[in-house]
Parts: sequence; C-alpha cells; structure tokens
Amino acid sequence: MPDTPNLPEFDSLMQRGGDLHQQGQPEQALALFERALALRPDDLNAATACAAVLTELQRPQAAWALLYARRDTMLADADGACNLAIMAETCELPDEARAAYDRALALNPAHVRALNNRGLLASRELDWAIAVRCLQEAVELLPGEPALRVNLVDMLTGARDYAAALQQAENARQAFGNFPDLELRLAVLLAYLTHFEAAQTAVHALSDGARALLDEYLSAAMSGGRHGAASRAHKPGALELYALQAFNAMQDCDWRHETQLVAVLRQILAASDAGPHPTTRDWRDIQFHSMMLPLSEAWQWRFWDNTGISMREGMRGKLTAPAFAPSLGQRLRVGISAQSLADPRYVNALNRQIALHDRERFALFVYSPTLQPQAAHSDALRPFVENVVEIGHMSDVEACMRVRLDRLDLWVDHGVHTPLCRAEPVAGKVAAVHAYSQSWQRKHSTTLFDYSMADAFTHPDMSAQDYGAVVRLPYTCWLACNDDRPTAPATRASIGLPEQALVLACFNASVMLDPQTFALWMRALQSLPQAVLWLPAYNRVAQANLRQQAELAGVAGSRLHFLPRSARPDMLARMQLADLFMDTLRFNANHGLTDALRMGVPAVSCAGQSMASRLGGSILRAAGLADCVVDSEAAYLDKVLQLGRNPAELATLRQRLAAAHSTAPLFDTAARVRDWESAWITMIERQRAGLPPAAFDVPTRI
Repeated sequence: MPDTPNLPEFDSLMQRGGDLHQQGQPEQALALFERALALRPDDLNAATACAAVLTELQRPQAAWALLYARRDTMLADADGACNLAIMAETCELPDEARAAYDRALALNPAHVRALNNRGLLASRELDWAIAVRCLQEAVELLPGEPALRVNLVDMLTGARDYAAALQQAENARQAFGNFPDLELRLAVLLAYLTHFEAAQTAVHALSDGARALLDEYLSAAMSGGRHGAASRAHKPGALELYALQAFNAMQDCDWRHETQLVAVLRQILAASDAGPHPTTRDWRDIQFHSMMLPLSEAWQWRFWDNTGISMREGMRGKLTAPAFAPSLGQRLRVGISAQSLADPRYVNALNRQIALHDRERFALFVYSPTLQPQAAHSDALRPFVENVVEIGHMSDVEACMRVRLDRLDLWVDHGVHTPLCRAEPVAGKVAAVHAYSQSWQRKHSTTLFDYSMADAFTHPDMSAQDYGAVVRLPYTCWLACNDDRPTAPATRASIGLPEQALVLACFNASVMLDPQTFALWMRALQSLPQAVLWLPAYNRVAQANLRQQAELAGVAGSRLHFLPRSARPDMLARMQLADLFMDTLRFNANHGLTDALRMGVPAVSCAGQSMASRLGGSILRAAGLADCVVDSEAAYLDKVLQLGRNPAELATLRQRLAAAHSTAPLFDTAARVRDWESAWITMIERQRAGLPPAAFDVPTRI
C-alpha cells in the first residue's frame, strides 16, 4: 500500500490498541482501533481488529455490519474472505459463511484456516464428504499441527468411517504423543469398532485430562446433544460407548448396527445383574431407543426399571421424608411435568388440555425442564394454572424441594422417555401420588411411579397379565389436544410431489423408523408402481441412507420425497396432500398420527405385543377407524395394497374420517379430559383412604 501522511499515526494507533487488548482493556483498545479505521477506512487489518474486539464485547452484529460494509474488499483477499466467513458464522449466517470460505479457497486453495473452518461448517451441516475432504487437505498442507489431526479424526468419525478415523488417530499419536484430546478419541473409536476389551482398557487408562473431556466430547462432538439429560448420569464404559454411537446412527436411519446393538444391550444388562450385588445405572436413553429395536417388551422394561431403581437410590439420603401434607381441600392439587415449553406442537396441546380442566375442582401447576424456555409459551399457560415453574436450571434436590412447596396431591409426568426426561422429582417423592402419562411398556416401573395411564387396547387381558397399577381410560389413553389450524391448502406441485401419484406418508421422527417397517413400505412401493413415499424433512444423512435402502430393495430412491421444512401451520396444510398414513411397527406414531387424522388423512396401523406398538391402533380405533388396525405384517401390507389399488375405497375411508371428526371419541377432547380427571380423583381418593395403588378402569361417560 502506498505511503500516506497519516501512516505513522495509523501504525501508532494499531500498536497501542493491540497493547491495550493484550492488557485486558478491550473497550480502550476498540477506541484506538476505531480511530485507526477512521484514518484508513479500507484497511482490512483495522476493520478486522475492530470486529474482533466488538465480538469479544458481545456485539457480534455490529462487528458483522462493519465487515459487511467492506465485503467486496474483503472478498478480494483470501485472509479477508476467511475473516468475513468467521464473523458470518458468529452471527449464525451459514450461507454467507459458506460463500466466503469458498471464495477464500478459490483465491488460495492452500489456505489452511479456511479449509479447517469450511470443514467444520460442513460437519455442522452433516455434509461429511466435504468435511472430510477439507480436513484431509488441511492436514496434508500442515502435517505438524495436532489440532488439524484431531479435527480430521472427528470428521471421519462423523462420517462413520471408524476404521479410517482410528488409523488417523494412531498416526497422530505416533507423531505427537498421547495428549488428552487424542487419548479419549482412541478409546471411543476402539469401542465403536467393537474392540471392546481394548476399548475398556483404554477407558480405564484415561488420564485425568482425558476423563474431563469425555462427557463434553460425547455430548457435543458425537451425540449432537440428542440425548439431553438421559446421558448425564452414568460414565459410559466400552459397551455403552458403542451403544451411544449406534443410537445416533438409528436417528439417521442407519440400521447396520442393529444385530450387534441388541447383543450389546443384552450384555450390558447381564453384567449389571451379575454377582452377589447387582448394579444399577441410569440408562434413560437406552430405554427409549430400545423400543425401536427387535427386543421384547420384557427386555425393554428392564432398562427402565433398572433406571428407576438407580434414580431412587441416587436420591436416597439427599432429602428428608416429605415435609408437607397434601392438601385436603376441595380443590385437588395436580402437578404436570411438561416435556418442553420450547416445542410449539406440545405447548399447543398442553394449553388446550389445561384450559379444558375443571378449575373449580383442580388446582394445576406446570413444571418445565426446558433449559431455554420461551416466555410467551409460559405466559399462555398462566391464566389456567396456579403457577408455571421452570426447573431446568435447578439441581435435582433443588427441583424436589421447590415442587414440594406446592403440596401436590398428584404428579403427572409427561416427560418420561423424552430427551428431557427428568424423573428425579418422582424419586424424591414430590407428591402423594405419582403417575406416568405414557409408560410405553404395558408393565410399568413401580420403583418410581404409582400408576400408569393406558386403555383396554394397549393393555388387554388384565386378569391374565401382571401390568401393575394400570389405569385404563375409555376409548384411548392418548389425549389428542392439538387444535392449531393449517394455512391455506397447498398444492402438490408447489412442494415437488407428483400430481397423479398415490402418496403414502408417515410423519414420524426419523428415530421412530425401523428396518422392519421400511422393508414393508418398500414391498408396498414395489406392488404399487404409481405410489411414492412421503416423509418429514429428515437431515441429509438420513435422507441419503433411506434412498440407499430403497435402491437395495429394488425401489428407485427418487420415489422417496421429503416434506420441506416450514412453520407448523404450513406443515399441517401440506399434510392434507397425503393419501394414506402408514404407521411404524415397533414404535407407533402419536402426535404425527393424530395430526394426520385431524387433517383428514386416513391411516393403517399394525398392533404388536407392546404398548409402544399398540398405541397407533388405540388412536385409530378411537377415531372410528377400527378396520384400519391389523395384527400382522401380512395383514398390514394387504391393507395398504387394498386401499392403494382402490381409489374409491380410499375416498370412502377419507369421507368416514371427515364425518368422525364430529362423532368419534378421539376428537371429543373435552370428554377425554373429563376421563383423565376421573382417573386423577380415584387415584387421590385411594391414597387418602390409605389404600395402595391398584389397577382400575375409568367408566365410560354416558
């Protein structure tokens, strides 16, 4: 840059600003950098220095505006383009960041910082091919940088190329020694590759530094936060590490580990039962994922019962016996443990349920585990409840003590088996009576809960089965409360669906899919050449895995369509374009099924041998579609093909469903809320009479 009269002053300001910043005086440093930038507005060093300090001072938007005003100048230089990309990422502008990194690499393909950051951005977008390529190139350019080697190991691990990841980790250990970041990755990768003995040895040998990093690594780098509270309570060994990665794979519809995973889970339970003193562990995430595996309900139940015992023992001694007496007044005090006040679908259902309750008979309290709640959602509940209490930031003991202050007669848990599952308050005995909203197994864990909500379809043959204290509601145990409405009707052309196709749909989360169900769906598509399969907007890895599975089954991957991401009202409008909802077998639909039925889409479900695999049938029967519930895979496929080949029959079924909206029990939400209230009253009255929990049927309302 040519010499100018103000160059000495500019250099002095930049030097003094840098000194002040190093001395921990960012505000004073910023003032000098801004003066320097005023002297030379196009100087990228001054602009970048200002932006860096603004970001440090929690003003990223101001930093982004400053750099974006010089965008053309910054994009003319690889360093400038990379700095612009970093600021775009800070401001959560991935499209801008991606374009700027790509510009930096176009100007300088050997720009290591841009390669590294572009790879990390691609990993957050689950574009593992780009992520791996960028880090491989970065390592080749700068082989002596340990952080790049670790990042490459993580990219290969994310791509589930565990053998290549382990080789890179071994190469890094030979080059740099066994530092903590690398040490824990070697142990984890050995477990992922089923080298369990070597992995367990490596886990036991972890240094203090590596042990401190393990939990953070698993939650951030590997599980992506998917397990929430469920993975916090137990330090995993080799078998648990393997299970965690297999559960993550299931969420991406990668079912290659299924057989091995079932064997590992059986081995985990066998180990906990071995010896004179069986061990207990917190396996909430295992319990949830086990329902999508070919495990009997008895095996699934053991995970939750073991976890219940673990939570009860974990709370023992931390709290005194309940220092309150439940209210004996006319209004019964009921606490509802919410799933999440950040999920608009759940919040809508909870709002409507609570608004329909009899406030003269019940005093309702809501407890939310949401770590970042939205005030608007809590505020919407407040007119109908005594209080909304956020307990997500509290310790288990603090949460128990806070809930006890409300002197609850009954605690109803909506959060069990969700990612935010928090049953420690139940272990801490925060109410006189504790009940599951849904247990998902027909036999519930009496170590924590007194009662479990059910119905005669999910829990048949009560006299012949030991289900425990099950409360059977009339019609269905699923309380279908959502009443949010769709926007204006959508068109198939607007979202890429073939106009004349038979659209077979399922709106379940990807983790609820299983290979048994998907194989049946592929057989249906083979027999119905005019049909397509329509699924939610799964991530790119899940979509690629499902299309690959379709091709292996002889079905073109292009026949799989994915619902575009949209706001919930738009999504509901688009649901109406489906012709038939096909339920999953092992873990039936719930919210997704009731949404489809509300939008007028008929469904087919196959009832299995567990509560989780019978709930879809319970919902459909309560919606007036009992003939759409079958009891075998063959009957399920036959029913789908029968409806798919007979448009008139499918149209008649759709008309029946439309008429049922005004007559079927599922859609009479007010009456179903009265059923729940009747159950609550019986539970509380039994407790007040000194009677133990016992199964009972709620009478049908006339």
